[in-house]
Amino acid sequence: MQLKQVGEFNFIRHIQSDTVYNPDTVIQGIGDDCAIYNTSEHVDQLISTDTMVEGVHFSFHYMMPYDVGYRLMSANLSDIAAMGGTPKQVVLSVAAPDYIDTDILAEIYRGIKDQCKKYGVNILGGDTVRIEGPMVWTVTIIGEVPQGCAVLRSGAQISDVVGVTNYLGYAATGLSALMYSLDGYTMTKIGHQRPEPQVFLGQRLRDLGVHSMNDISDGLASELNEIASASSVSIVIEEKAIPLHAETYALAEHLQTNPVDYALYGGEDFQLVFTAPKSLVPQLQDMDGISLIGEVLSGPTVVQMVTPDKTVKTIEAKGYNHFHES
Repeated sequence: MQLKQVGEFNFIRHIQSDTVYNPDTVIQGIGDDCAIYNTSEHVDQLISTDTMVEGVHFSFHYMMPYDVGYRLMSANLSDIAAMGGTPKQVVLSVAAPDYIDTDILAEIYRGIKDQCKKYGVNILGGDTVRIEGPMVWTVTIIGEVPQGCAVLRSGAQISDVVGVTNYLGYAATGLSALMYSLDGYTMTKIGHQRPEPQVFLGQRLRDLGVHSMNDISDGLASELNEIASASSVSIVIEEKAIPLHAETYALAEHLQTNPVDYALYGGEDFQLVFTAPKSLVPQLQDMDGISLIGEVLSGPTVVQMVTPDKTVKTIEAKGYNHFHES
């Protein structure tokens, strides 16, 4: 049934059940002009917002409606993870054409709800409006971090090591395999459709005492340059140390591309990149899902990469940019 046949308010009533997963923090949820929530003592609040546009950030050619909601929440949860925080509440809005099938919207909401339930995040409200054109989804997420403990991009210090979580270029590999209609690449296709934010690793890294952190939404090159710029430092990484999945190497061989480019410029992995004092190296090396790939140096604000043949290349911030003119 189309949205215009159901009506905005009937649809909202249909999807507003099962939206509170941590009732201790909710005073008033969906159903009033504003939601009301409380916060813990001795915390700083985190807030971020993210928008996904059909045809720009997602396509039903490569993912199911459920995946759209799952991925939308992963992107927002990842922003909280990058600060070492704990996600708590979200409000979300959708602008959709009135001819959209409500089953599609319901499936997107199911993906959103499943991710919220997994991380104990309450859905407190939002808005649904009609639009002439592709769907637009916007989520505002609120989180908490112990007072004064948020991990910023600007905290990198000279002689820090640089680390990342899990595999990079994973989502870009999966998207390319889907776009070229290639068989196989099962793991990385899932990585594109249902990426998992590193909320718990972000908290562990915060507690361990890392100096800076960023989530990898626009590609490693872009995120490293953001840290270098915010911290006024130079960063050098080793190409061979960047963790790539076997499917990334296989795809690069098949398409005759450079496998590391998927990590540097692909984006949407929603992994973490961080810098940490060298004293933490033994503990970092003992953690699952952590790879150390470089170090922070003094000098001009630049990111460089040492290739296997020892060539030093400057890595520019060429990740995904909505307003870049090609």
